[in-house]
Amino acid sequence: MPDSFFYKKKAETICVEIIRWGIYFSLFVPLIVSGQFFFPFVAPKTTIFRIIVELIFLPYIFLAISNKKYRPRLNSLMIGVSVFLVVFAITSFTGVNFQRSFWSTYERMTGLWTMIHLFVFFLIITSVFKKLKDWERFLEVSIGVGILLSLYVLGGGGISTRGGGTIGNTSFMAAYLLFDIFFAMILVLAKRGWEQVFGGIGLMIMIPVLLTSTARGAIGAFLGGLFLIGLGYLFYSGKKNLRKIGWGIIGSLIVLTILVLIFQPLFVKKQIQKLLREMKPRFTVWEAAVKGWEEKPILGWGPENFNVVFNKYFNPCLFLSECGGEIWFDKAHNIILDTAVTMGSVGVLLYLFIFAIALFELLQILPKIAEKRHIFFPLIISVLLVIYFLQNLLVFDMINSYLMFFLTLGMVNFLIEKKREKPSQSFQYKGSVFHYILLVGVGGVLIFCLWWLNIQPLLAGHYLVKAIGATNVEDMMRYFQKSTNTLMFKYEAREHISQKLTRIVYQQKKLEGSKKDLQKAFELAVEEMEKSVKENPLDFRPALFLGRLYTAFYQFNGDRENLDKAEKILEKSITLSPRNQQGYWQLGEVKLAKKENEKAIKLFQKALALEPRYKKSYWFLAMAYKIKGDYKKAAEVLENSGFDWEKDLNSLKTLIEIYQNLKDDKKLISLYLKAISLDSKNPKFWAGLAASYANIGEIDKAKKAAKQLEKLDPSLKEKVEEFLNKISSL
Repeated sequence: MPDSFFYKKKAETICVEIIRWGIYFSLFVPLIVSGQFFFPFVAPKTTIFRIIVELIFLPYIFLAISNKKYRPRLNSLMIGVSVFLVVFAITSFTGVNFQRSFWSTYERMTGLWTMIHLFVFFLIITSVFKKLKDWERFLEVSIGVGILLSLYVLGGGGISTRGGGTIGNTSFMAAYLLFDIFFAMILVLAKRGWEQVFGGIGLMIMIPVLLTSTARGAIGAFLGGLFLIGLGYLFYSGKKNLRKIGWGIIGSLIVLTILVLIFQPLFVKKQIQKLLREMKPRFTVWEAAVKGWEEKPILGWGPENFNVVFNKYFNPCLFLSECGGEIWFDKAHNIILDTAVTMGSVGVLLYLFIFAIALFELLQILPKIAEKRHIFFPLIISVLLVIYFLQNLLVFDMINSYLMFFLTLGMVNFLIEKKREKPSQSFQYKGSVFHYILLVGVGGVLIFCLWWLNIQPLLAGHYLVKAIGATNVEDMMRYFQKSTNTLMFKYEAREHISQKLTRIVYQQKKLEGSKKDLQKAFELAVEEMEKSVKENPLDFRPALFLGRLYTAFYQFNGDRENLDKAEKILEKSITLSPRNQQGYWQLGEVKLAKKENEKAIKLFQKALALEPRYKKSYWFLAMAYKIKGDYKKAAEVLENSGFDWEKDLNSLKTLIEIYQNLKDDKKLISLYLKAISLDSKNPKFWAGLAASYANIGEIDKAKKAAKQLEKLDPSLKEKVEEFLNKISSL
């Protein structure tokens, strides 16, 4: 019996250590990046985190069925997080695209499948680790990761092109560092000895990285957090004089705010105006979010489905630089609006409840702490939750910040449970048949999840990278088929291959292979994109991309059936996003290919009317008139656009053709001169310039241009001499 108890107790210790080290390893996830996979800053991190959670879940199940002390204890926070996950799942089913809600995309990977893992992570750490020392160790490891990331950024690491180090984006990096910076503050203010020194070193390294980033929301949150920590200390230090100072500061801020609102100083006005200008792109996206929430206010459109709402309520000004110049959004860039759109009012209330109950419980703890040095642990965690929430009003979560958020919620849960701590129970494992069956069943499910739901999708991303980079048709399609041979993430693979084939036709990109192989590639790509449209009936993007692919397929093989298919799907795309110019442009091109010039012109006019300030719409309309043969109208459209098309060589060539047909030599001379400034060795430009000068009687200039032409191409000497003799007689 004693030996049996010893081995069972040893099994418990082993399981706890496996989980502990699994948590440690998970905290290193932000440092993972690999260019071998699609979205290298997101997919490998998220996949490895999910694998770690699955690996520690089995020993946790063993502990939970062995001893009651390892089972979750219900409290208000645990209930809030659990119900939020349930609603996340429900809205995934009731939303417009369950697959996207469940899997998300390679770029985000924040769907239901990842949320389940984050919840299990939260469940395990709150159920297994009940000692302050355990949580302090987690903080120290996380701070160490933050230091490594910061050193990499300070060292000018070249992995990221957007200043975010191994996280790949400055905003996401700053959101992550906020957690580690405030964790380090806990060590500095609440601990003594080497831990305090370690925290101080961490702050000296991480704070400069945050402050020199472009993430103004996170920087503002950091500075606001410092103020709140100071204010919190004044109120909870136990000294009445300090509390009075705290109330004085609050009163002064209220008075100052009122005075600013009344008198509105000029510098404040300027700052507000500047902020409003910079925020205009956000306001444009938020407007679409509000409209989407109003349409489905209860349960929303389903997690990860903001893209459908965004395109349905697309604002044509998004093509303009003043509106951001971005035309594809899959997030509202505001946690409240994003949750409202995707999970409805129910989701927003539950999300807010999690923060409210966490802050309520923490503020209940603060007055009861006898040694005031220890108030910094719950105080800083409280402030961290507040500033994290506030900075998320301008951005959204990825795996790095989600990991830190759930770790923080775990600490809150630890502090809540510490108030009502009960004596730990002895090891109780009896080894029943049911327990063995349960463990084996869970193990089998985890093996399935590891391979089919994590490793396979990650490999699919690897094959997609190879398909995109392939230089011949055979390799491209072989890797493409492998990338779609998975339960998830097929949409992006289909879309990227579709774009690659479209570029081959329109931009004359080279891809080795026979015409027969390319024909098969088009057929397969069309077949796969048709599936995407069928699986996403409300999504504008796959419909638009399929329309482009049909049109490119027609350009490739001349089969007019593809034009008919393109016309049909593009008409549908316009109904899905009626204010998005892209649908009209693409359908207009199809009409031109079908020789329906008047219909094409009407479509381009409609696109122009949606946003007259966007110059590209003028170009499409002008080209339609050019194809129709109405060169005068084409020239008028371009002249009225107010845009200098003459800075682009390809555009210049088209403009030259228009004015050649109008026989406007004065305009042609200016166009030829600008073309020559971009490509001085092009004989056609010099020949045209010489002819135009001659036509308006500028003989000397015509001779100089002709002689330059002869220098560039000596084979034209006889023709040049003939030209010179001709104009000399004028």
